[in-house]
Amino acid sequence: MTEPLHEAHDRASWAELFFDLVLVFAVTQAAHLPVSHPNWGAVGQAVLLLAVMWWSWVGVTLTVHGVEDTSRQRFFLFASGLAMFTMAITAPHAFTGHAEPLIFASAHLALRLLLWVAIRRKRTFDRWLNPYVISVISAALLVVAGIVPEGGVRVAIWVVAVLLAFAGPALSVRAVATVRFGATHLPERFALFVIIALGECVASVGNQASESHLGLASWAAVVLTFLLGCGLWWLYFAYGFSAIEHSLRTNRVRGTVVRDVLSYGHMLLVVGLVLVSVGARAVVEHPTGTAHGVNAYLLPLGAALFVLGFCFTRWRMFGAPTLGRTVVALALGALTALGSFLPTLATLIIVTIVIAALNAYEHWVVSTGHALPLVRLPGRA
Repeated sequence: MTEPLHEAHDRASWAELFFDLVLVFAVTQAAHLPVSHPNWGAVGQAVLLLAVMWWSWVGVTLTVHGVEDTSRQRFFLFASGLAMFTMAITAPHAFTGHAEPLIFASAHLALRLLLWVAIRRKRTFDRWLNPYVISVISAALLVVAGIVPEGGVRVAIWVVAVLLAFAGPALSVRAVATVRFGATHLPERFALFVIIALGECVASVGNQASESHLGLASWAAVVLTFLLGCGLWWLYFAYGFSAIEHSLRTNRVRGTVVRDVLSYGHMLLVVGLVLVSVGARAVVEHPTGTAHGVNAYLLPLGAALFVLGFCFTRWRMFGAPTLGRTVVALALGALTALGSFLPTLATLIIVTIVIAALNAYEHWVVSTGHALPLVRLPGRA
């Protein structure tokens, strides 16, 4: 087992929590794209924006991990927060604006250079090729995307840049394997981001409800969305969070857990929650009608991605996802295909019942001392 990092503090510092406030705004900005432009292109752009801002947050979080809460660290977090704030402000026009794409990309590059300098000073990696260097190259590509005219070329460069950034830990696997990580601070930090994404469900539906004259069906959608949010919270914090802590403490190479479970797996959870928030907002707006276009699919698709994220992370941690969550992920995926045939409120009812049933089943299995049935797959972190 790699020697664990001495954790300067096992809880998030107040400066980190202040930095997270910027991410609340950033997630809202990304989620607004498919709300204002309900089409698959806007959904794809929202996912790309979430990926860039998520990866930036991961970079900042890992940079300050194991560092004492000093004035120097606080100024670093404030500078990082200013860059992220600039990115969030310009995010809605990062693909179609004039000056905004270049401002967004320049702020992202500045943040990546700041992280690269900080990680070199921290001497986290013993090789020059590491995820932070690759992320700087990815950020430079986004600057190029901000210069080229709006259109397919700009989007293509974005896709390449995001894929390159996420491939960084895989391209520098030896460098990642040598990094020492603590087992307390990081699970809390990533769980806090899940809370941010869950908060988007509440904020998005709440904003839609406050701007509308709600009928009985819309009020039913509001209540069901809140209950669905509780069910999604339960899936993560009742059993998922403790499993992540256990895996990080016991895995032979903690860097693999940080890469696959926290960095990659949690991105899937966050995207799923954001799609749920956009889909639930559409249900509150038109609860009795049958949705058309992208809004017909986002709610069950987001819930399916969220549950699928647990299947992926448990496979990477322990070699096998649970049967219950695998079946539910597949069932929600099947429900997605039926989205355009059902009233939006009916889709919300079914998704809420399925998530509640999964939680009830897992609670019964654990409380009665039974083992959760597993789906055996090859590979383990």
